[in-house]
Amino acid sequence: MTKNAPPVDETIEFDREIAELEQAIVDLKHRQVDIQLATREQVVLQRQRNELTHQGSKHPEVKQQLELIRSRLEQLDITLESRLLNEWKLMWEPFWQAVRFGGLGMAIGWFISTWGR
Repeated sequence: MTKNAPPVDETIEFDREIAELEQAIVDLKHRQVDIQLATREQVVLQRQRNELTHQGSKHPEVKQQLELIRSRLEQLDITLESRLLNEWKLMWEPFWQAVRFGGLGMAIGWFISTWGR
């Protein structure tokens, strides 16, 4: 083994952390799509609610529809809020991994550039 080659354990650990980061990015993309769909549904339901409210809520069918829309909007609000909190928690570790490895790369680059002069 050469003097500058990293130990095999470090290489395996680095590869594992890269794979975890890639999986976290894929999960984040899936959640982003879910949030976009929920947001679109929320907008559509709010429009429907506004239209039904302006039509008048004297008919039992309209009242029932308004109640269903209100219930679904509450569910969407809870879903969107919890997703945003979960995203931050899930991105915390990959964020610090990127800072760690990015900072390490910058430090090594700075060292090499000053040492090579």
